[in-house]
Amino acid sequence: MSNNDPQVLAYHLTRSGGERLRQLVAGAPKATLLGMESAAEEFERKALQLQPEVLLVEFDPDETGISELLGRLRRGAPRASLVAWAHNLSSEAILLAMRLGVREYLPSQADGAAFAEALQRLLASTAQGDQQGTLLGVMGVKGGVGASSLALSLAWVASQSLGARVAMLDLDLAGGDLASLLDIEPTRSMVHVAEEFERLDSLLMDSLMVDAAPGLRLLASPGDAVAAEEIKGAHVEKALDLALAEYALVVVDLPSRVDEASLAALDRAKLLLLVTEPTVLGLKAAQRSLELCRNLGREKDEVALVVNRHGAKQCLPAKEVARVLKLDPLAVLPNDSQVLMAAANAGRPPVRDWPRSKWSKSVATLAKELFSGNGDGK
Repeated sequence: MSNNDPQVLAYHLTRSGGERLRQLVAGAPKATLLGMESAAEEFERKALQLQPEVLLVEFDPDETGISELLGRLRRGAPRASLVAWAHNLSSEAILLAMRLGVREYLPSQADGAAFAEALQRLLASTAQGDQQGTLLGVMGVKGGVGASSLALSLAWVASQSLGARVAMLDLDLAGGDLASLLDIEPTRSMVHVAEEFERLDSLLMDSLMVDAAPGLRLLASPGDAVAAEEIKGAHVEKALDLALAEYALVVVDLPSRVDEASLAALDRAKLLLLVTEPTVLGLKAAQRSLELCRNLGREKDEVALVVNRHGAKQCLPAKEVARVLKLDPLAVLPNDSQVLMAAANAGRPPVRDWPRSKWSKSVATLAKELFSGNGDGK
């Protein structure tokens, strides 16, 4: 989007919806309404012709042809940011919208101020452009596969061996382990992002993070299910955008279940590492996760598989994993349970204190493959 007032083309399904969309744009001082259409064909024609910065759509997942329309617009008007206004706030509707390329999902009670804030987020995200850091998501296909240890170790190698300035965000909001794996007891966490949201900027964001090592900082999860309920998608989006503006690399540890935090990270991630173990249960969970990524519109080159604990007793060989999942793993990490258990119990990164272990060497090799271009970053 340009630095001038963003131009908005709107599409409504109902008369009342059209009135509300017009009110949203009128309530955003920095937005210009190019047109308001109720016919899908005319809306699509104008979108392709005018190439506006924003496409504001009354979204109903049950409306015939809406998925196809948004899919065509995503390809035909790639510079436009899709904003949905909807009555349906179910997780299924939101996931479908995200898969179709929707960047902001506004509830029916949203007013002009909410739309203006959404535009500000879109403008800020676009303005950062090539100056943004790189976001790497790490997600276990199920609990207990070692995703958090991998996220920490990759961030550690990138910062301590490759010279990148790295931020870690623990987005497993109800039960994150990154602080424990570093033997850190932070006094602030992601919950303070929500509490300080209205005045959150880069300086305040920095104060919420804790040093894990020189050039490596952590924003911890609250680790509490009740506190996690206070953290919404907009809070996570702002935290991620501020981190990406300041750090060459941002590594996020994601829960195995998809939630608002995951969606915000996936929207910004250059690459998502899905971590599994070579067991029947691990492969079934990996199949579900890969299907979910496809449903969310993640391209094949944006998702990679990492097999952990290769060679453990009664585990499947790597070739069988590739055959079942129809995907060659990006990395196969050897089973090194004694080292990883000792590291977790001591709160010491395995790649720092056990650098000669087979697992640490494999992770170091993976980190160099992933981050070789990040050492000269911010």
